[in-house]
Amino acid sequence: MPVTPMPIRMEKDLLDLLAEGARRTPHKKQELIRLTLRRHLREVIDEEAVTAPLQRITTISPWPKGALAAAYERVSSEGWDEVEGAAVGSQGKPGWED
Repeated sequence: MPVTPMPIRMEKDLLDLLAEGARRTPHKKQELIRLTLRRHLREVIDEEAVTAPLQRITTISPWPKGALAAAYERVSSEGWDEVEGAAVGSQGKPGWED
């Protein structure tokens, strides 16, 4: 497993706690830090994660219920098939020069 060294600044009370842990356990300070991160980092992330409130992206209000269905129905009754036919007919023939 590749290892990436990472410098970290620690307060004196954390260094004292690590020294006590190294004295009372069979692990070195480095290994104590790795063990602590493996066991508790996910919990810390979950506790400290900032959840952004759900906010609307625009100032335009959403369509009322049923308005979208009515719009599609109106478009289909206005001859959408002719519009699609005209769009397809206006396209040129595909060629190798495109």
